[in-house]
Amino acid sequence: MYVIACYDVPAKRTEKYRKLLARYLIGIQESVFVGDLTDTQFRALQRDTKMLYTDEDYIIWITTENRRNVRLEHWKEGRRMEDADHLGSAVL
Repeated sequence: MYVIACYDVPAKRTEKYRKLLARYLIGIQESVFVGDLTDTQFRALQRDTKMLYTDEDYIIWITTENRRNVRLEHWKEGRRMEDADHLGSAVL
């Protein structure tokens, strides 16, 4: 499955989340991580996150069956770029 994880947590906890998510996914922004995971890997990531989670934390999980079903568009430095690197490759 293709996973997008975003978080908004107190500043003192951001490094913990960054390190945890970086073990499973690729960071594309300060608090946004993406990548392909198997169901087992995703469950492990959520289990590990639950151990770190407090009521102050806000996490969003966006999942799709595979990355071929997702269109990514980046806006950076005044330019619009479509990310087609992920098309056609997926963990099934």
